[in-house]
Amino acid sequence: MKRYEFMLAARYLRSKREERFVSLISWSSGVGVAIGVAALIVVLSVMYGFDVELKNRILGFSSHVEVQGPDDYLQDWQPWLATVERNQTVQRAAPYLSVPVMAAFGSRATGVMLKGVDASRERDVAAHMVSGDFQELLRGSPFKVVLGKDLARKLGVSVGDRVNLVSPAAGITPSGMAPRMRAFEVAGIFQSGFYEYDIGLVIAPLEAVQRLNRLGDRVSGIEVHLADRNQAGVVAAELARALPAGAWVRDWMQQHHSFFRALQMERVVMGVILSLIVLVAVFNMVASLVMVVMERRKEIAILKTIGATHASVMRIFLLMGAMLTATGTLFGAVFGLLLAWKLDALLAWIQSVTGITILSGDVYYIDHVPSIIDASAVMMVILVSLCMGLLATCYPAWRAASVPPADALRYE
Repeated sequence: MKRYEFMLAARYLRSKREERFVSLISWSSGVGVAIGVAALIVVLSVMYGFDVELKNRILGFSSHVEVQGPDDYLQDWQPWLATVERNQTVQRAAPYLSVPVMAAFGSRATGVMLKGVDASRERDVAAHMVSGDFQELLRGSPFKVVLGKDLARKLGVSVGDRVNLVSPAAGITPSGMAPRMRAFEVAGIFQSGFYEYDIGLVIAPLEAVQRLNRLGDRVSGIEVHLADRNQAGVVAAELARALPAGAWVRDWMQQHHSFFRALQMERVVMGVILSLIVLVAVFNMVASLVMVVMERRKEIAILKTIGATHASVMRIFLLMGAMLTATGTLFGAVFGLLLAWKLDALLAWIQSVTGITILSGDVYYIDHVPSIIDASAVMMVILVSLCMGLLATCYPAWRAASVPPADALRYE
């Protein structure tokens, strides 16, 4: 690169009075690149935010690895629990029992999932309590429950009320077989932020759920929590080898594989679709640079006449395209990062001003738009934008270098 090549490239991007239209088209292509880069960064940040937020909320109330027996219920689970806890990667493990029941309060009733847990080992629910105390499950009668905030609102219950839980497990009465029912005291209300849990989950001590369904000491399985959830696949394989034959071990990636796979695929597809914005801007840049070459034929011919080489002329127009692309990419990246950083607050302000709910927790899994900047995705967007811009500049640069000086100056 020579100094005069930078100077001419910058000069050709500045317009004279009679060339303002060509210069406007050139800079409009840079604006197009900036818009495309900003849109890509914001959309990919939102998609990544959804992915992380949903993982945090789903795994906040579910295990990283789940161990179940060959049947519906696991009878002698204590040796299995000891085997699981011997794994050094396991942070904590606990038995659980999950059964579908009907929750009723007054004239209101709805189907929910009743989950029995070892309250002394449970930590996740206690961290999400908004009313009452989770430790109440350890005191006095075991027939106490904590339930989700939306479920409490739907049933019209509060802390201290007694809600009836009806189990499909049949009991024998003088009139024949009948579902089992028991009144449970509401000890607390939690809010996970994940609507499916807040509307359909009731948590009670393990002993109470076993007695309600007359299951003795049987459980549904063992929940395993890890310090690093990304190691769930490796730990699941280790536990499957260590546990007796017939053990069914699943990690969270297997349980929610289709859901998170769909999110990943959607993120890729949205990135490809929005890349078309940058591609359109790049084609616009090609057209504008070709027009610049046509306007500067005489100057190019003079440069070649006084000794400029074929490569030197190409570098001048490659520098023009690089300046346009770099400027558009830089401004687009800065604007996109700022917008992605404050997107949640901006949308919250728009909702408060307009009164329009953008995301409703009753319809979607979460009730806000999470935006988390993924550094690797941002770098990929910037690199792809720069590469596309530089590749698009090759043809106009070749056209400029191919201008024959004799033909351009024949009538001068």
